[in-house]
Amino acid sequence: MLSITAGGLSLVALVAVYRSWRAQVSRYLYLGIVFWLVSTVCWSYAQGWEFGLLYALCIPALLVWPFIAFNQVQLPQPKNVPQPRRFDFSRGAVIANVTNYLVVMVILLVISVLITLGVCALLPFTIAGKLATATILLPVLWGLIVYHYLASSHKFKVIGTYAVLAALCLPILAFLPM
Repeated sequence: MLSITAGGLSLVALVAVYRSWRAQVSRYLYLGIVFWLVSTVCWSYAQGWEFGLLYALCIPALLVWPFIAFNQVQLPQPKNVPQPRRFDFSRGAVIANVTNYLVVMVILLVISVLITLGVCALLPFTIAGKLATATILLPVLWGLIVYHYLASSHKFKVIGTYAVLAALCLPILAFLPM
């Protein structure tokens, strides 16, 4: 019965957020957030926190698609359609792309692993908790570092900064007992 209540609250939360967007009234948004939080608690009590949180996040994500389909509009074709860029296989472009690939896939991965393990080693968890946290944190941190690297025009400064952070984590990993 609590699962049905939680599902209903998730639907009410979604409708409230939709109404907030349609009417541009923030009151409905706050009401939708409150309903969503209450539904999250109900899902957690009904299904356990592992599955309850998953249901609380995924059910609104799936139920939003009919609302999106209902509000879909077809825009007219733009007057000036930009032409796609041509493939550039010049030596400079290939070297730059291969270099970026190697930096992202090797150097920044190693840096993010060292930083993640260094940070997780300082956490007051058991070894299993530290490894679970590292499993969650590693792809997020690697993605943020890669995004910062690719978005920056000063790529050597970015790599240097993160390399210094990774070097600061090495003594933690070497001398801190797990």
